Amino acid sequence: MNINRRKFLEVSSIAAAGAALFKSNAMGAVINGVNVIGINELRRNFIHPPNAARSSCYWWWFNGLVDREGITRDLEEFRAKGMGEVLLVNSAGGLGGVPFPLGVKFLSDEWKALYRHAMKEAKRLNIAVGVNLSSGWCMGGPWIKPENSGRWYLQAELAVTGPRKFSDKLPLPGNRAGYDNVFNPPGYKEYIDLPLEQLDYQDTAIVAIPDNSSSNNRISGERAKVLAAKTNHKDASNFTLATAVMGPVLTQWHNKPSDTPVAPAQVIDLTNKVNKDGHLDWDVPAGNWKIIRTGHRMTGSRLMIAQPEADGLSIDWFDRKGVELQFENIGKVLLEEAAKVGNKPKYFCDDSFEDGFPNWTANILQQFEHYRGYDAKPYLPVLSGYIIGSAEISDRFLNDYRKTLADCMADEHYKRFADLCHNAGIKVQNEAAGPSRSGTICMDGLKNLGRSDFPMGEFWLGPNHEDQSTLTDDKPYGVSRLDKGQNKVTKMVASASHIYGKQTVSAEAFTTMRHWLDYPGSLKQALDRAYCEGVNRIAIHTSTAARPKDGKPGYEYGAGTHFNPNVTWWEKSGAFFDYVARCQYLLRLGMFVADVLFYNGDTAPNLVAQKHTDPSLGKGYDYDVCNEEVLLTRLSVKNRRLVLPDGMSYKVLVLPDHDRMPLAVLNKIADLVKAGATVIGPKPLQDSGLKNYPHCDEALKNKADEIWGKIDGKSVKMNGYGEGFIVFGDDIRQVLLRNSVLPDFEYTTDGDGWIDFIHRSTPEAEIYFVTNRHAKTVQSTCTFRVKNRTPEIWDAVSGKINNKTDFSRVDGRIQVPLKFEAFQSWFVIFPVNNSLSVIKKKNNYPELKPVKELIGAWHVEFDIKWGGPKSIEFETLQDWSKHPDERVRYYSGRAIYTKKFDFIADTKQPEVYIDLGVVKNIADVSLNGKHLGIVWTSPWRIAVSSALKSGENVLKIEVINLWPNRLIGDAALPVEKRLTNTNIVFKQDDPLLPSGLLGPVTIQVENN
Repeated sequence: MNINRRKFLEVSSIAAAGAALFKSNAMGAVINGVNVIGINELRRNFIHPPNAARSSCYWWWFNGLVDREGITRDLEEFRAKGMGEVLLVNSAGGLGGVPFPLGVKFLSDEWKALYRHAMKEAKRLNIAVGVNLSSGWCMGGPWIKPENSGRWYLQAELAVTGPRKFSDKLPLPGNRAGYDNVFNPPGYKEYIDLPLEQLDYQDTAIVAIPDNSSSNNRISGERAKVLAAKTNHKDASNFTLATAVMGPVLTQWHNKPSDTPVAPAQVIDLTNKVNKDGHLDWDVPAGNWKIIRTGHRMTGSRLMIAQPEADGLSIDWFDRKGVELQFENIGKVLLEEAAKVGNKPKYFCDDSFEDGFPNWTANILQQFEHYRGYDAKPYLPVLSGYIIGSAEISDRFLNDYRKTLADCMADEHYKRFADLCHNAGIKVQNEAAGPSRSGTICMDGLKNLGRSDFPMGEFWLGPNHEDQSTLTDDKPYGVSRLDKGQNKVTKMVASASHIYGKQTVSAEAFTTMRHWLDYPGSLKQALDRAYCEGVNRIAIHTSTAARPKDGKPGYEYGAGTHFNPNVTWWEKSGAFFDYVARCQYLLRLGMFVADVLFYNGDTAPNLVAQKHTDPSLGKGYDYDVCNEEVLLTRLSVKNRRLVLPDGMSYKVLVLPDHDRMPLAVLNKIADLVKAGATVIGPKPLQDSGLKNYPHCDEALKNKADEIWGKIDGKSVKMNGYGEGFIVFGDDIRQVLLRNSVLPDFEYTTDGDGWIDFIHRSTPEAEIYFVTNRHAKTVQSTCTFRVKNRTPEIWDAVSGKINNKTDFSRVDGRIQVPLKFEAFQSWFVIFPVNNSLSVIKKKNNYPELKPVKELIGAWHVEFDIKWGGPKSIEFETLQDWSKHPDERVRYYSGRAIYTKKFDFIADTKQPEVYIDLGVVKNIADVSLNGKHLGIVWTSPWRIAVSSALKSGENVLKIEVINLWPNRLIGDAALPVEKRLTNTNIVFKQDDPLLPSGLLGPVTIQVENN
């Protein structure tokens, strides 16, 4: 007889068990312009997520090595397992020296036919397709001529004495003048030392300045240490922290008494006196002069791993012509070919910026006038360290120069790209803020991302990420692929999405250099970290397109988690995709909840650091970061909250801890405070730019004195201004608590557990996602800033909803006892109108007690196709990799364990579980012929009451391990005897991976 189940709503029994749960509030509505779907539809969509919530993946076509059979197989499998979208990337090779056979040429007639087949099949299967608008990355190709490629500025100097008539050819700059320390951009060794005549040198401007032959007319000493960063010459790897990238440019230059600056009025513009061959005719005034020739060369940077037929120079990131050429030569082809089969791409994509840190563009002087409002020519000598006006004025000019580049990148590249896509009726997706190989590329990451329909970042897996000790805050990026325990750019992408009114926060997910070492259970902790950072739309990196005739595991990319139908555990991957879809469905609803909005300032580069706890704020609150554009154009005040037009709101605005600020920003802050906002930060002392200098400083000082009043940060810390307040000298946390804003989420744990969270608010419910960041069991009392609502605990792994929870109300908040197994997560949902009858339990997570261990022999069947024995008896559970039989030791794939056991069942007995112990690496459980489900993550157990009988029971457990053991075994065999085929090399003496069902397998019952 079967044992009664607990009162949980389960996916397989929604119609019966959930009838009462869905009885009320089932209809949707529109309230204040917001679509309200109703809590019951929310529950249904959680259990069966809509297609839009499904995962995406990078679908790499390497060297055109694809065929119709493989395309159809891949797309059908993607659909069957739970993917709803692919990002098609065409590229060469496999990266890292991994060989890859050749197929059809990119954009050839054969390739176009395969692309049309893919688009036709995707339409049939309802799979959306995005396409990367390049072969390899970033953007470029043979259609990008030198004049449309990325540029570096160069400067040359010539000393002359007057009065006299000068008529001669000016010296050209060196081919890498000022770039002596370049070491990191992609492929730089192939272009950095090319002779200037091969680098398309062009002049920008020629000026002359008085030359007093004194070193005091140049930036020197401590100030010179940041010159390379301020002039955008500092090369840095993508391992560099955002704070380290921004720190040097925030270091202000102050005047010294010994400085002998050149007045801007003394700078003579000679540009119109120089012909196209560099010949200058000039009547030199009396005195010593320095002629400074400013020009630019192409960086020479080319695409990464592009197919030969589509390889070429990278585009100019600061001029729209580059992206227009890219769209003309690739975008239109992709649109036209897809239209032939009645389909179109969902979006075009621009991969992460990884280029040769361009820092110039041919029309930069015109752009400078447009964005900054003054002529930059007199200040160009500052790029070589000359002091024009003063050290402080020179510093302001360099800030304006970097900001101009950032504006050009956002508008000329990313906005123009978006316009081209939108005009074609498709969307745009960009990894528009890195992480870039050059840490000093002058970008405003938030502004770039704000130009995208699908702002995107990425997160990696550390080389040994399954070892939690390698992921701690003190580990460097090269070890953990984390910055102080968090992903590098995901918080920046999340903030951009929130402040620019986008629904999704996308991420290239699980990038790694590991080969077949990962599986759903090892990916979850990295995924949950990203979810708590704000990500709600992943594109798994990566799924290599494969031809079935090439065998398994097939040809693979040199980077990225291998995640395609050729992996051993693919047939069981649907449960993982269900988890992704459930999480992403809920994490896209409503609005992100944050109490604090940090203003990041107006300097460039302008990046957002990884998610962290600001010491002044402390734990329990969340935040966003905004830039100058959003503060000036999108931020307002309503009911004393800072609000954005798309619905986001914040309690306080926090200013950066430095004393420069554009006058326009200060005026906007005055308007916000006057309207009722609370703003925290120091009083600015001067403008950050040169427009209208020095009058801008006078106006700024007067306005700041008016707003800050008598605040000194010590005896006086707050000033009322209009309806709001300005605060300086108090911690952010103190300000929030003083305004009765308690932490949004707090927790207690036994020991050193760390629970992370993110909160979304919808008209239907408050939605919290909470996750255990540790590989151990954690008990916690979690406190949620919610009043008078009954919590429900939703499990995205199983799709079960527990609506009978133990909770308490404490100080206006709700406390819920929670238990987390290793890396386990829960959604805690607070419906707005919960009409359910609440029956409190003694424990949300009843203790389980083992009542029987399944010891003794197991019958195990292997697949002889992959070298295993047809069947074998294990006297006890054991690791395949240590088995004396090579057929077991080197086996990769599926094995079926069968075990008979007796059990005495009782109809009054609480729920019964089978705990699998240690599983390497995924399991599928059936009992007495009834399929119970896939077990892929902690806790490695499954409820069995619905199938358990009194008397003899037959348990079957399918277990699948990973590819390396078979590949290691094959490495010792002649090629003709190998069972596998791949381009990834394993050695016969590589260590084997633990594999199989290791147990102990126990029967457990609730101990209520």
